[in-house]
Amino acid sequence: MVVLPSLPTLARTAAIGGFIVIGSAHYFRGRIQDGIKQSEYYQESLRIVRENRGVAHLMGEPIRDGRLDLGDNINNFCTGKEAQFQVPLKGTKQTGILYLWASRSDSIQPWCVDRLELSVEDQPGKRILLRKEHTSAEKQTFLDVSSVDPIGSHTDHHQP
Repeated sequence: MVVLPSLPTLARTAAIGGFIVIGSAHYFRGRIQDGIKQSEYYQESLRIVRENRGVAHLMGEPIRDGRLDLGDNINNFCTGKEAQFQVPLKGTKQTGILYLWASRSDSIQPWCVDRLELSVEDQPGKRILLRKEHTSAEKQTFLDVSSVDPIGSHTDHHQP
């Protein structure tokens, strides 16, 4: 004769399973957020925002970034060559959204922050342009300069 578990035992098992699933989802979402926030284009974008005196005056310092809406894959995504995100920002005076676009020609090249726009809560419907897109020539110059060997392959070494 097979003995089935009681209803309280089944409920407890389901609750534990639910907590594990929710906890795992929260953990992995945090790991993805951290990975994006450590990326070179994200760090460069926040550096530009935080060093802009006009933005600092408008929003108030310190300016902190918030959680990305990773469920919005229309406005927040990263492929191997393109990245686009809407980053919630909060200053001591007001909040805003940083719109960032970045690209690179292939996965071994460094990222280039192409465009940055900022919207703030007291100016709905308006965006402040912080960085405009580079032309193709400017991007190529950036790539050429970033691939230069800083030590130099042709450095003369004196032998004793």
